[in-house]
Amino acid sequence: MLNSSAMHTAALLYRGRALRGLAVFTGAIDVLSFALTRRKDRGEELLRSVRYERALVFDEMGQKRRARAEFERLYAEDPKFADVQARLAASTSA
Repeated sequence: MLNSSAMHTAALLYRGRALRGLAVFTGAIDVLSFALTRRKDRGEELLRSVRYERALVFDEMGQKRRARAEFERLYAEDPKFADVQARLAASTSA
C-alpha cells in the first residue's frame, strides 16, 4: 500500500469503505489505520472522514467502546461532522 499523498489517503478511505461493505472488518481497520499514519499535507476533512469510517467499522464489529471513543474525538473537533452527535446520543441511551 502507498500513502504518500492526499490522493492515496482518499483511495485508502474508499478501500476501507468497500471492505466494510463486504464485512471484511479487520481488513478495513488495517487499511483505515494505515491511512491515518500520515497527517502532513492532508486536509482535516479527509482525516475526519477516515476516522469516522474507522469508527463505523468498530461499531459494526461490536467494539462499542472503541467506536464511541472515535466518535467522541470527532465530536470534540467538529460537533457538526456527519451524524456524530446523533450516534453519541444513541449510544448513551442504549
